[in-house]
Amino acid sequence: MEGMIPGPLYVIFLVIIGVALLIFAYGIFRGSDEARRREPKPRERGKPGSPGVCPICGTVLGPGEQIKSAVFPGAGERLLHVFGCPHCHPFAERGIERNCPVCKKKVPAEAYLIARLFERPHAKRHVHILGCVNCRLPKRK
Repeated sequence: MEGMIPGPLYVIFLVIIGVALLIFAYGIFRGSDEARRREPKPRERGKPGSPGVCPICGTVLGPGEQIKSAVFPGAGERLLHVFGCPHCHPFAERGIERNCPVCKKKVPAEAYLIARLFERPHAKRHVHILGCVNCRLPKRK
């Protein structure tokens, strides 16, 4: 039994199994590579100010997506900084423009909107956008 050479059918069987595994592995890696190269489908656009729409870029938010903002403490109406949605903050996706809904000028990536937040008893919160830092804050000299 010692020194037996495998038969030709055994070798052919191993080669066929090896080729099948290579084809399978190529299919797995090729498919995932193509998925990464595909262009993302364009985001649905809405009117800024409508519920579920980013006030800066106008993108309709998907399930679980939220506007990034900072609410400052206070009583009654409170100050709010709106930075944008996941599609325009911290970096805008391709084809997305960040515009101020008040002055209609472009809002840079580091800028934000200034707004007032009204919390009404037994009702939803209400946000009133006053403008971006470029049109709302006084110019420094």
